[in-house]
Amino acid sequence: MPNPIPLTYDDDEPPALEALDHGPLQDFVGMHLRVAYEAAYQDFRRRLGDEALRPGYFTILTLIVRNPRITQTQIAAASRRDKSNVTNAVYWMEREGLITRHLSRRDRRSHMCVATPAGNALQARMEARAMAHLQALDQAIGPMRRADFIATLKEMAEALEWREDQ
Repeated sequence: MPNPIPLTYDDDEPPALEALDHGPLQDFVGMHLRVAYEAAYQDFRRRLGDEALRPGYFTILTLIVRNPRITQTQIAAASRRDKSNVTNAVYWMEREGLITRHLSRRDRRSHMCVATPAGNALQARMEARAMAHLQALDQAIGPMRRADFIATLKEMAEALEWREDQ
C-alpha cells in the first residue's frame, strides 16, 4: 500500500507559524483556556519572584490565613481542588513551617489548619505582589469585563463539573 504522505519534499522549509492549519483546535475553548492559564501563570511567577508559591499553593495558604481552623475538606471544596492535591500541599506547608494542623475535638478524623507567623508573613508578601498581577489581568481582560469573564468561567466550571449522581 503506498504511503499517502511523501517522505521527502522539494521545499525543505517548514511552514510559517502564522500559516499553520490548526483545524478544529481553533475553536477548542479548552486549548485557549490552557494557553491563557499558562500566560497568567508565567506573569504570576514573574511578578511574585523567587519565593512565589505555585498558584494552587497560594490559594490554599490564603484560605488558611483568612480562615483559621479551616479543614482540609473545606479547603478542597472552597478551592475546587482534589482532596489528595490539598493534602500534599498541606503536608508540604506543614513541613516548611507555614501552617500547623490540629485535630478537631469534635471530629477526631478532621484536621484544622492554622497559619504560623511565617505562613502569615509569606502570604501577606505574596498577596501584596499579586496586586500587580491582578492589574495586568484587568488590563488584558478589561476592568469592565472582569466580572462577566469570571462569571462565565464559574458557569463553565459548574456546567462541566463531574458529579457522582450523573
